[in-house]
Amino acid sequence: MDKIRNMSNEDLLRLSNEESKKITRESIVTALVLLFADKPYEKITVTEIVKKAGVSRTAFYRNFNTKEDVLRELSQSIIDELNWFFTGDKYNGDGKALLLDIFNYIKSNKRTISLLFNSKQIVYEILGGKTYLDSVMPEDISSEYYSLVATETVLKKIIIEWFNRGMKETTEYMADYCSEISRRIIKG
Repeated sequence: MDKIRNMSNEDLLRLSNEESKKITRESIVTALVLLFADKPYEKITVTEIVKKAGVSRTAFYRNFNTKEDVLRELSQSIIDELNWFFTGDKYNGDGKALLLDIFNYIKSNKRTISLLFNSKQIVYEILGGKTYLDSVMPEDISSEYYSLVATETVLKKIIIEWFNRGMKETTEYMADYCSEISRRIIKG
């Protein structure tokens, strides 16, 4: 949203349709997150979203069918960002560093994640359906696979509880704690 406000009229005219659409969509998503700070998701209207985003109602409906679609896009962006932590070999097997980065990410995106938790959107998107393990593990069944499933399930539950309880423990403490639990589960 700030990106649009800081652009000159000439710059705005030079935007391609794709760039313009991207900025409009980002503005709408950002507006929803900002409005959520003041009221529950269920009470936020499309009218309030477009006013806060600085876009027309037509622009909203050109990009989204409903405010739930905005929420789904926001949810998908969080999922994509969380999945980034698991791609490549950034951590070279350092599970504790991975966990610390995940806890720091969750803490720094508290407002957005709170919106998604309260709308129940992220609960299904992240915790339902396919798991991270489904995307990286072969289909053959082994005791190692079940240990990893148990670890993933426990870590998800711990992260949710930490978040719901106000993230009182430090991210470092949580990363240490979860790293130790993971080690114990996998070790058997």
